[in-house]
Amino acid sequence: MGLVTMGPAYDAWIGESELAPGLEHRSIRALFPMYQTPFQVIALRASGITSVADLQGKRVSVGPAGGTPGTYWPRFMEALGVSATISNAGASDAAGQLQDGLIDAFAFAAGIPIAAFSELAASQDVVMFGFTDEELPKILEAYPAMAPLTIPAGAYAGHDYDQNTVALWNFAIAHEDMPETLAYEITKLAMENPDRMVQIHAAASETLRENWDKNTFMPYHPGAVRYFEETGITIPDNLK
Repeated sequence: MGLVTMGPAYDAWIGESELAPGLEHRSIRALFPMYQTPFQVIALRASGITSVADLQGKRVSVGPAGGTPGTYWPRFMEALGVSATISNAGASDAAGQLQDGLIDAFAFAAGIPIAAFSELAASQDVVMFGFTDEELPKILEAYPAMAPLTIPAGAYAGHDYDQNTVALWNFAIAHEDMPETLAYEITKLAMENPDRMVQIHAAASETLRENWDKNTFMPYHPGAVRYFEETGITIPDNLK
């Protein structure tokens, strides 16, 4: 088994993984959805930055090198034709750099609310955003593993507006050779005990069978297909 974010999983699926370039990983199968990692940007309101396009020529921290935001935010900006001066730092360090004027924006990815963003919002006049109506379709087309997401108004104190963005879903996967009965029982166990899992970690609130459709490319294991279809969900042929 494995626990993956669907961005790197898609890269591996098509043979473009940095860890194994040219090797297509087509023997992996999806079991069930876990939770999503949204992408979001924060800037001081005085900067006048209100969109990804406004990051042109700016100093932008994208989180730790090699992490999810550090990997995808530079790609997103490239897809949108935005050239910025990119730097890497941990969330707390990047938040401090933004507050001190050492960077112009902090682009990150984490569960909502992002703790560093909440702390900045409590002490500074800030603006947060994802992608505009023009930018969002370009990102979804360029990166099929991403899923659209609206961060609702009120997710952060004092911010009463919705933010459209993308999120990278995390899935449990298995090798295609896993016995069907085992894949079925694992999927059933995870999908039918949400309350118990939330007691362990709040992120499990999204570990729900209705989120099966957040996987758009990886075939489900036959055992997982059997479980989902027993519960009334029709898995399309391209995901079997």
